[in-house]
Amino acid sequence: MASPLSQGPGFPPPSATRYLNAAQAGCLQHPPLGRAGRSKTGLLKALAVASLSAALAACGGSETSSGPATDPETPTNPEKPDTPSTRHALIIDLDGATYRAVQQGMAAGSLPNLAKLNVQLAYSGGVVGTPSQQANLDMPGWASLLTGTWANRHGVVSTAPDQVLRQNSLFHSAQPGQNAAAVASSGLAHLLKADHDAERLHELADCSAQAVTLSCVSTQAMKMIEGNYRKVLVQYRSAKDAALDFGVESPDYRATLSKLDKEIGTLMAATAKQQDREWLIVVTGNHGLSEHGQDNGLPLLSQSATFLAFNQSVNTGEQGVGASLPQTLAELYQYNSLVDVAPTVMRYLDTLPPAAEYKLDGSSLLGPQAVSNLNATVVDNNSSSVAIKLDWKAPADAPIDILRDGQVIASRLPAGTQSYTDNQLTADLSSKGTYQFDYTVQAGSGEQAAWRNLISPPISYLPPVPLATTLRNGLLSYYPFSATLPPVDAQGNSSMAPASADLPSAAGVVVPGPFSGTHGLLVDTNHVTVEGLEGYRMTPTQGFDISTGSSPQFTIGFWYQVPQCIDRNNVTILSNKNYVSGGNAGVAIGLFSSSTKNQCGVAFNIGSGGVRADGPTNPYTQIPVGRWVYIAFAVDGVAKKMNMQIFDPVIGQTTQVAAGKSTGAVDLSKLSPYPQWGIGDDGTGKFLMNKCNGSVTPPYTVGKCAVAPPTQQMFGDLAMWNRVLSDEELQSIYWSNKPLSSLSTH
Repeated sequence: MASPLSQGPGFPPPSATRYLNAAQAGCLQHPPLGRAGRSKTGLLKALAVASLSAALAACGGSETSSGPATDPETPTNPEKPDTPSTRHALIIDLDGATYRAVQQGMAAGSLPNLAKLNVQLAYSGGVVGTPSQQANLDMPGWASLLTGTWANRHGVVSTAPDQVLRQNSLFHSAQPGQNAAAVASSGLAHLLKADHDAERLHELADCSAQAVTLSCVSTQAMKMIEGNYRKVLVQYRSAKDAALDFGVESPDYRATLSKLDKEIGTLMAATAKQQDREWLIVVTGNHGLSEHGQDNGLPLLSQSATFLAFNQSVNTGEQGVGASLPQTLAELYQYNSLVDVAPTVMRYLDTLPPAAEYKLDGSSLLGPQAVSNLNATVVDNNSSSVAIKLDWKAPADAPIDILRDGQVIASRLPAGTQSYTDNQLTADLSSKGTYQFDYTVQAGSGEQAAWRNLISPPISYLPPVPLATTLRNGLLSYYPFSATLPPVDAQGNSSMAPASADLPSAAGVVVPGPFSGTHGLLVDTNHVTVEGLEGYRMTPTQGFDISTGSSPQFTIGFWYQVPQCIDRNNVTILSNKNYVSGGNAGVAIGLFSSSTKNQCGVAFNIGSGGVRADGPTNPYTQIPVGRWVYIAFAVDGVAKKMNMQIFDPVIGQTTQVAAGKSTGAVDLSKLSPYPQWGIGDDGTGKFLMNKCNGSVTPPYTVGKCAVAPPTQQMFGDLAMWNRVLSDEELQSIYWSNKPLSSLSTH
């Protein structure tokens, strides 16, 4: 007997089984096309085949006649083709259009075309505290719209340029005839470049340089709709510009939404004229803005709320239609999400991957209904009995199958099952370390099957090792990081903020942390002030700077991740000095380019002005790209020694970079040249500009000094002690797989 998991996506193309449901019911009907543009029966001649004669007779051949069935008449509309229609999809992205504003506009009658669609509340940004969490910013949102995945899969984590998709977009298809076109701004166009170069996206228009972008976008979109394309993506940015310039409560913003609504109406009318094509239309706002219209990317309610609008009925019914904005994120997560768009389009066009190959976080909102609210939690972590518990909401009448990494681990669970604990993980683990798994939950079977997928939180397979309670001793500053910014020192002995109040909020973004349910800080030096200030800085309170004194003793420790290695020279990870030269007074940890694929170099340094001492530099200590490692740097001013360690939990390896290395002739009383520590930058806050050694001066723009590149760096659980930690204490940090906050830090 064939496995139900080998079946196709179960949403028949119109050319093959367009009237499947009607035939099964014993009568011929036209398939529903949603509220906007429902066509009437007009293909009877083409469908008057012998296999349907009985079905026609059973229904009396029409809605009014009860007599014998007769051959259908030739359609009286000469423009109606006799050939079966083809399916096409139009995706419209309205950057900056918030759910609240759209809801208010429809109620006021100023958005009549959007009001013709099924407009429903949805969420963006993934689920806070899980691997799916991503910044509520344009580029990560575009990536989710294109791929049906969150940032932990697609790899676009901020608004930095030159990011690329690590996940296939909806333009990927093995089927012939899946032509596609898009009109997009320069940022979105860059994400689409690979698809365009590979001829998966056959036309790509960019209206960024046009004075009147709204008109340009609509003109290009009309050409694409009228062209030979199965998928058309249209991006409008005018609402975003109006929100940032005037605010979301301004008349200018409301007027812009009204203009956009008219453009949407024009595009909808263009699709309706094509009687040989059935268009799925999807409209979304990508992500929300703050209550004051700021685009700060935070994982908060207003920023996470967006909308999805369809010209067809969806399998979740009226859920979210006309809904008020909830009070909590947990309530918002009960609705559909941005990542549901791509699989919906794929199912409509019959290009959805089968369950065993499904790697999408979203699920189709057409066809059979998938499980919702799929969540994974780690049970009994740091042990040989570690397990993962899956929870979901399931359709009432569908049996459940579970797949791990594409393989069935449970089948035919009773309909209504809403949880499953995978306690057989250890059978597939060969050694201690950190692992993640890919889970698919399928509801139903055969052509009535639908599925949803997620990546589990990291699990640690090893005998449990508790955090050393002595780690409380001498802990002067500790940043556990949370869902809000700026970060707060749990010890209350320092403050952390952007290097300048003039930096945009995107200079620092909340990201998922190194442990399940924790957060981290992404520092992005692609954002800079005219004075050249970039990154974040930590300022200790007087008397609480670990680097002061004639013979300071201290340890700096933090979890660290770099999403992409730099392509040249070096940048600063953390420093309180002018790190243009290692001989300058102060302390620094640096990131260096590497010739090894998916690796970056790390270096440790102290100096006192012309004199320096370093960790190994030939080669630099290598760390992996795209995953968390722990970095520890200790200086013993009494013994005049330095210790440096890097721990990689995935491979379970501790690299003893240097142990008891001499500080040489460095004057250890000069390790505190600035009153602040740069986070993602040096103590000056102007590292990238300073790399040109004075040849580049303000007014500064990113890249003006090209010696070293801007970069993105992630920090988690950052701590500073006024003593040298023992190897045993550091090992407890590494192997406990717990944040320091799990100890009482006071």
